[in-house]
Amino acid sequence: MGGYHSKGDFMDDERRKKLANRLTPIQLYQLTPKTNCGECGHPTCLAYATQVIVGHSDMDACPYLDPEQKEAFRARLEDQHADGIGVKREGFDKALEFLRSEVRKWDFPGIAGSLGAVLVDEPGEAALRFSYFGRPVILSAEDVTGFSGEPLNPWEKILLYNYVIGGAAEPAGRWVGMESLPNSISKIKSLNAHCEAPLARAFAGRLELLPETTRCVGPALEISEQGVDFGAQFQILPKLSFRVLWWDEDTEEGFPPRVKFLFDASVLKVLDLESLLFACEQLTDRLLDCLKKAP
Repeated sequence: MGGYHSKGDFMDDERRKKLANRLTPIQLYQLTPKTNCGECGHPTCLAYATQVIVGHSDMDACPYLDPEQKEAFRARLEDQHADGIGVKREGFDKALEFLRSEVRKWDFPGIAGSLGAVLVDEPGEAALRFSYFGRPVILSAEDVTGFSGEPLNPWEKILLYNYVIGGAAEPAGRWVGMESLPNSISKIKSLNAHCEAPLARAFAGRLELLPETTRCVGPALEISEQGVDFGAQFQILPKLSFRVLWWDEDTEEGFPPRVKFLFDASVLKVLDLESLLFACEQLTDRLLDCLKKAP
């Protein structure tokens, strides 16, 4: 009986083999031109590779991959995703493992100033402290945590690692909608469905709650725009701000409520599109949570 193996044993062995041979971001990164041109909508080739591997970006976004290599890689990756390998929590873990290995190569003292960060000494390693939604976070090659040790979810960690690895750029000073950003077509619908439409509905007929609600989520500056009922600028990261504009419903004229997110024209030099959309969703969630707590 000692030589008997159940069907489950064979399935476990097969999955272990697949896990051992799974594709990783570094393998796709090696196929890219490594120029960080940004044409894919991500600030770096590394960010592009990471998002493709975890199933949150399209391989075709990079126009410079060798067609034969790309199709062979795509076939393996599709099989990998079909088996549930490299996606969801496992994908997050693999992406974070890769990002941590990459951030070890960065010169924290040299990049701290450009990121709006401060160099701090963590036990046994250097780390960066900077503001995320108005609250300090500590980022090292080992992990990202809140300044007081509070945990962050995997997407937040990926966002913050991508911010550091991408290298923050100075703002262009010109505000644009997501439709003006390259390769953003697939994200425009998501931005509206997950952020703009929920915020429009939530504050319809009660824009008077916005000043207090916007202050609740962190640093926010009320702004005036011609023809806009309410506008606010939010500081997400030291070199990343969003503007959100509200138009209230007009029941007499039949106009529904509307919300529009605006970004600095150079935003893709700071974050890739997937991380940008996630940051918008985080802002939306925080605003809706604050609204629920409003008296």
